[in-house]
Amino acid sequence: MAADLAAMTVSVEELRAKLVNQYVSTARIMWDSLTPSDWWNDAVTTGSAAYLALIETRMIAQVRRLGISYADATLRQMGVTPSGQVDTGIYPRANTDPWLVAARPADTYRSLSSKTPDVRPSAWPDEGDGFYDTVQQWLDAAYQRLELTADTDAHAAQTSATIDRYRGSKVLEYRRVIHPELSKTGSCGLCIVAADRWYSTSNLLPLHDRCKCGVAPAGADYDPGFELNNRDLQDIYDAAGGRKAKDLVNVRVQTVTHGELGPILQKADVKPRDDSEISAKEWRTPDRQLTRQQIRQQIDRAIEFGRRYRQVDETLEPVTFRYGGRKYTFKPSPHNDQARQYMSLYVKALRAQLGEAA
Repeated sequence: MAADLAAMTVSVEELRAKLVNQYVSTARIMWDSLTPSDWWNDAVTTGSAAYLALIETRMIAQVRRLGISYADATLRQMGVTPSGQVDTGIYPRANTDPWLVAARPADTYRSLSSKTPDVRPSAWPDEGDGFYDTVQQWLDAAYQRLELTADTDAHAAQTSATIDRYRGSKVLEYRRVIHPELSKTGSCGLCIVAADRWYSTSNLLPLHDRCKCGVAPAGADYDPGFELNNRDLQDIYDAAGGRKAKDLVNVRVQTVTHGELGPILQKADVKPRDDSEISAKEWRTPDRQLTRQQIRQQIDRAIEFGRRYRQVDETLEPVTFRYGGRKYTFKPSPHNDQARQYMSLYVKALRAQLGEAA
């Protein structure tokens, strides 16, 4: 039975990775189509981000369905008939929304490039140009953030859907299942230490960046994850040997609350960063009600942005304004019409979601 679970969990992780990679590839094509000046034009980047938010939320729905299918298979292994409704449309972050998150590669690019204000290329430099390496560093950082965000969102969405199904099927606890085979460097010390405990299905699984852990139902009479973890942990300790193995055993971990993602795993001696992304500012578990609030928030933003697009069209001048505590500058660009169409497409999808949920 444990062997079946091992094969199943690896297959699920690989399928999720495929979905994430497909989204990241689409997003990179979108960002690659922009000019250097477009990256500094909120009219273009917010329109592009709206389209990517639409694509990512569809990816999230697929990942959540994957998590439900995995949960059903593991429940049947323990003789439990899957039950309960699990919503596939839940966005995994609180205190933000998919549109804002999809725009973060541009935020990263601008943050880094603002440190070198004398480098403002009108076209992308060719390799060998004097500032090619500098500009490439900005783009690399932007794309790294894109990949990390997509991977984190997908992992959180999948595990939460699986746990929701467990809870709906009256399974009260689950176990973290490590997957050293899915990472080039193997399971991290945080996951190794956390692999020997049970979690209540009323709580999300604490994650960390690029976490590869899956979940399995756990109970007094059924705990296949223990057998999997025990085997993998012993292999890890044997491979580490001596002092390094002792260091792994002695790692102390803590769970802190991320302002967007909820519970995250980190070393006990690391002080949480004091910033808006990591603070536990009124975090709540993402659910249908929160997702509906995010949808309305995005529709309201689109209404305001639509007015600003028209303003730029009429004046042919940049328009700077504040919205949601942030400053935006919409500038004239031949790409604005396409960006506005992307936003309209996203709003149409958002309104459809509200109609379905009403």
